[in-house]
Amino acid sequence: MARAVSLAGMVAGPFSPTVGNTALRPLAAAVQAALLAAALGAGTALAADTSAKPEEATLSEIKVQAQQDKASTEHTGSYTTREMATATRMGLSMRETPQSISVVTRQRMDDMGLNSLAEVLVQSTGVTVQENDSERTSFSARGFSIGNYQIDGVAVNSGSNALFDTAIYDRIEIVRGATGLVSGNGDPSATINMLHKRPGKEFSASAGLTVGSWSKVRLEGDISAPLNADGSIRGRVVVAGQNRHSYMDLYKERKLAGAVIVEADLTPATLLTAGIDYQKNTPKGTSWGTTPLFFADGTPANMPRSFNMAAKWSSWEREFQNKYVYLEHRFASDWKLKAAYGRLDSSSNGKLFYGGSGYPKRDGSGLEVWSGAFPYEEKQDNFDLSANGSFPLFGRRHDLVLGVNGWKRKGTTNETLLPDPLPFATTIPDFRNWTGDVPEPALTRTGARDVATTKQSGAFIATRINVADSVKVLAGARVSKWETYNDRYDTQGRFVKRSSAYKTDDVVTPYAGLVLDVSKSTSLYASYTDLFKPQNLKDKNNAFLDPITGSNVEAGVKSEFLDGAVNASFAVYEAKQDNLGEEDKSVPPTFVLPDGSRPYISTGKGTKSKGYEAEVSGSPLRGWQLFAGYTHSSSKTGKGVVTNTIQPTNMLRVSTTYRLPGELQNLTIGGGLNWQSEIWTMATLPNKSKIRVSQGSYVLANLMARYQISPKLSASLNVNNLFDKTYFRRVGFYNGGYYGEPRNVALNLRYQY
Repeated sequence: MARAVSLAGMVAGPFSPTVGNTALRPLAAAVQAALLAAALGAGTALAADTSAKPEEATLSEIKVQAQQDKASTEHTGSYTTREMATATRMGLSMRETPQSISVVTRQRMDDMGLNSLAEVLVQSTGVTVQENDSERTSFSARGFSIGNYQIDGVAVNSGSNALFDTAIYDRIEIVRGATGLVSGNGDPSATINMLHKRPGKEFSASAGLTVGSWSKVRLEGDISAPLNADGSIRGRVVVAGQNRHSYMDLYKERKLAGAVIVEADLTPATLLTAGIDYQKNTPKGTSWGTTPLFFADGTPANMPRSFNMAAKWSSWEREFQNKYVYLEHRFASDWKLKAAYGRLDSSSNGKLFYGGSGYPKRDGSGLEVWSGAFPYEEKQDNFDLSANGSFPLFGRRHDLVLGVNGWKRKGTTNETLLPDPLPFATTIPDFRNWTGDVPEPALTRTGARDVATTKQSGAFIATRINVADSVKVLAGARVSKWETYNDRYDTQGRFVKRSSAYKTDDVVTPYAGLVLDVSKSTSLYASYTDLFKPQNLKDKNNAFLDPITGSNVEAGVKSEFLDGAVNASFAVYEAKQDNLGEEDKSVPPTFVLPDGSRPYISTGKGTKSKGYEAEVSGSPLRGWQLFAGYTHSSSKTGKGVVTNTIQPTNMLRVSTTYRLPGELQNLTIGGGLNWQSEIWTMATLPNKSKIRVSQGSYVLANLMARYQISPKLSASLNVNNLFDKTYFRRVGFYNGGYYGEPRNVALNLRYQY
């Protein structure tokens, strides 16, 4: 008989990595050199500025540079944006777009110290961030996994999405609901679009130093400058480097990230953009699983948050490089043509050891070791060609966008073997005094490999008809093609067989929307789209699951206040899906597919998710920036069984800052709250009986303060998990849990020129 237990109250330095992908080494060296130069420059600037008197300090001047991107948030100091195009490609305001949208601006990322995509999304409306261990993080929204990611509106796919460093981005746009019209994948969860910082026509530079809990040290440098006399050619270099340890024993990580971007005005109406991004994350002491919840006698284990049964050498290194070129031309007739190409090269090298299997005994024994090696390389080519503008009809002007886009992704898994016999024991002798000192095995590549290829392309068209001054109708459709297959090669490089082949042509995805202005500041809206999403999820036999099909309906109200300085919205939605993939729990946790991923199974027909969302963002008063979002979401299978219970039904996200007036105007204070309701799932006790495990509802409080020491120098303090709440980010993953971070502090010094 199943029992239930709540886990809410159960528990009251730098190193030098080797570069796995030699093709990326020159860029890594360049980024390292640029980072060193930025750090030296920051030190010189900070030393030179110490003579400034605090009482003479004034808020640093905000330079507003001429930009063609009206949606840019950098230098605005705002928590909202006036325009975005992720959902429809039409460059509409948030109020004009008939879908739920959130934008995390540059100012908010800086205020709250959000340095990775995972840190951004955990403070975003409606997004659930799940962590299985130190390296595997996934995102969900509206009850479904998020699978659509973009950089500057161009599709990307990488197993390192959660790790993306935000130093190089101007803003992160999150469109909840399906965007299959322009992205190709009708995913009812959300689309995440990361938009680059851009170079300006005037010289500007900044440098930052952050020190924090667990020996965290982070350096940032950012230089933008014209490259010729009139600024028609301009460039920007952004670099960030970070070393940190962890609340988890043995764990540490080194991160290096950077971007170079160049813009050239070929003519007054033609803009050419080219750039390259690079990032490498090298962790050590990587966990590969969770913290056990129960002892072998079935009683709660109450392990400390520092629990980590990894070897010191255990690692899952990730490296990626994104190269892109965009060409944009504006015609005199108010039409714009944009062509984009991107190439994403990524690699991961998992070499793992973790004592996460079994149930620990009170004498310290009982845990068994999972170990494995998973080298993986992926290359993805993306293209996008679109045109949008307006046209006259029946005495009114209307909007039209049309285009073609697609991508080809090829992932290679090189067969790699551990030695036999293993140089280490396959059990943990005593978890109570574990040191992680385990002999590191030599790996052998056999030469055999599996190559998974996926291709997707399509054409789309959409229009916004101005039926009346207060009525806008949006309609469109996409025709898509999709092909995927796996090729096996033997140790001599000879082709063996093709498997898991799937191909579909001419799949039509319709889209319709309505926006009704009920006042100068408020609009009602509704939208509908069909869903079709071929899955890259595979079953335990390494075969792809059938495509997801279904529909997505949404309706709501949006308002703009104070001339667009504040945006507010409320939405209700319902999404239906067939063949939704869910992790296959019938296989052991050590079982992985050739590419290192976990197997999935189909949940069948009729999975339904519904709920509502509310959000407000912007500046209600002078000096006050606010973001607040609330979400209610529930999911059931076609048989009425509640699903996705490891995602909270209710969530609240709040971030705010206030710049004090008068003589205290150099001081900005703020903070945030993250609240979520209970999550739960079923786990297995040592006697094989089932038990309900849960993490009760909890709230995390964060604080920040920034002081403008001089016009160019500021100091910021961030405190996360202020009350040191002990909680699990994930429960039940192979009968374990993954703890959230304890209270941590970060101090930042930033110099802006």
